[in-house]
Parts: sequence; structure tokens; C-alpha cells
Amino acid sequence: MKPTDPGFVNDLANLDRLRAGIKGKGDTESLRAAAEQFEALFTQMLFKSMRQANEAFESDLMSSSNTKFFEEMRDEQMSSELSARGSLGLADLIVEQLSALEQPPATPEEQAKAAQEKAAGFEAIQQSRQVSADDVLAKVFAAKDTTAIDTAAKDKIASAPEQAAIPAASATTPADLVRSPLRQPQEKPFSSPEDFVTRMRPFAEKAAGMLGTDPAVLIAQAALETGWGKKVVKNAAGDSNNLFNIKADPRWAGNKVATQTLEYHDGIPVQERAAFRSYNSYEDSFNDYVRFLNDNPRYSEALASPQDPRRFIRNLHQAGYATDPKYADKIINVMESVKKLMK
Repeated sequence: MKPTDPGFVNDLANLDRLRAGIKGKGDTESLRAAAEQFEALFTQMLFKSMRQANEAFESDLMSSSNTKFFEEMRDEQMSSELSARGSLGLADLIVEQLSALEQPPATPEEQAKAAQEKAAGFEAIQQSRQVSADDVLAKVFAAKDTTAIDTAAKDKIASAPEQAAIPAASATTPADLVRSPLRQPQEKPFSSPEDFVTRMRPFAEKAAGMLGTDPAVLIAQAALETGWGKKVVKNAAGDSNNLFNIKADPRWAGNKVATQTLEYHDGIPVQERAAFRSYNSYEDSFNDYVRFLNDNPRYSEALASPQDPRRFIRNLHQAGYATDPKYADKIINVMESVKKLMK
């Protein structure tokens, strides 16, 4: 990366040139210049704090107002030069984060292609790590009859979900089964609220049966949390399949996905970064939702009267499930739409 010329830190014309050079959204050069200015100010504050910390050890013989003045000028110039050279890396981080915000969201096709490329790369790594395991397995199969194992493998493949199915045209050997990595199934995007309700209904009915409530309220809650399945928590590693936005607290030992979330503090929305639980499928998300409610004593009142879905979700909200002050009312409104789609 080519460093920019920091110039003289007290040259006010630099600020005018920065303002004049901003062309608008997507102007990477102006973004970098502004990020370097911010990093320089931050570095200058660090120098100033360190100077102040050393004042207790200074003497009148070695310190004067003129000395402090020139030290401040030197610190300001040094902070500007360090920022321009990228010594601290703060400006690079700012440019990376803000540039990512300007990128348009990936289409479902692009997401699917990226997922396939990541899976192919992971498989290549796994193949290099499984050489010794393949050798051991080959010796075992050379000494024993593999008919029973092949039959079990074929039965397992036939009963696997469609997303993880192996094409019939490819020959699958026991060694291939060991070499192939475990992949997290990629759920198909939702095309409409009707599609969301249809696909979530069997999972919701199972979970509602265990909780003793109406499946419509569970689908409505999942719809509100995920925008009808279009805003499921995700990061660069992929989707979390987390339909109820359950956070990954210290008790959670499974996979996690960290991302920005909107929380309400005293009714004021605040953006925060949090870690959420990650599942292999939407069905796993519903199952963990049931476990989560049953394992937390604070939701006991909601579970004590689940027959009335409106009362159930209001008690859940009052117990602290969400910080949005209108959370229960929003779910009840969505539930009416869900019931119409379930008919």
C-alpha cells in the first residue's frame, strides 16, 4: 500500500484539500485520507497522555514552556507520519470496515457460489489431513469383508437430506466417506412469507406440541426475528440458521456467529456486537428454542400458561426475552398474518 504524504501537521490547507477532494460515496482515496487523520489524532492523544504521565518526574532544570511547545509540535508531526505509513494499522481497519458497509449485499446466487468455494477449499484441506486415516482404513478393508459396511454407507446416503445428497453418478467408496468433511447444510432462501410459513410449519408444530402453545405464535416470532427468513444472523462464515436470535452465553458449547445487533436500553435503540448460537438446520433452531425456554427458570410463568398464545408471548417478553418495548405487540400482529397463511 502506497503511503500518503502527511505534509506538515499544522498546515490547515491539508484539511481544505481533504474537504475539496471528497467526491462522495465510494471515494476510497478520501476515505483513506480521513481515516489517517483520525488515526493521527488518536496517536496524538496517546502521546499527550504519556507526556502528562511523566510530568511527575520532570524538574525545572530540564523542562520549560518552550521545551513543552516543541515537544508537542514534534509529537503532532510524528503522529501524522506514523499514520501515513500505516504503522499502527488503525486507518487500515477503518477503511476496511467502512468500505465493507458500501458493498451491496450479495445475491443468493453469489452466496451459494461463495459457500461452494469455501466447501471445496475445506475439503482440500481435509484430504491432506486424512492421508494416514485412509491408509489405516485401506488396511482394515483389505483384511475384512466390506459388504456390510458398504450396505450401511449406501443406506445412510439414501436417508440423508437433499442438500447433502451425493450424486448417483459418482462412485462412493468407504475411503471417500472418511475423506469427505462434514458440511453444514445450506438452507434454501425464502421466496415469500407464504414460503416461510410453509417450510417452518412442521418444525413449529413439533415445538409447539412440546411447549403446549399455538405453532402460529412460534412462526410469528421467528418471522419477526428474521424478517420472514431474509435476515437470519450470518457472518463471513455463513448463516447461523438461528431463527429466534438466541445469544451464545457462556453455557453454550456449540458454534457461534458474532455480528451487530440492535438492543434497547431504557427505550433507546443501540447498536451492539454480540455472539449468537449457530445451528446445522432450522429444525435444530426450533429444538434449541424449546430447550432454552425450559432450561431458564425466568420463563416459567410463560410456560405455565402457554394455551393462550398472546399471554404466552407477553409473559415471555416480560421475563426479558427481548429488549424491544413493543416486542410482544409486534409478534401478535404478525401472528394474525401467519394464521391466515396457515389456512
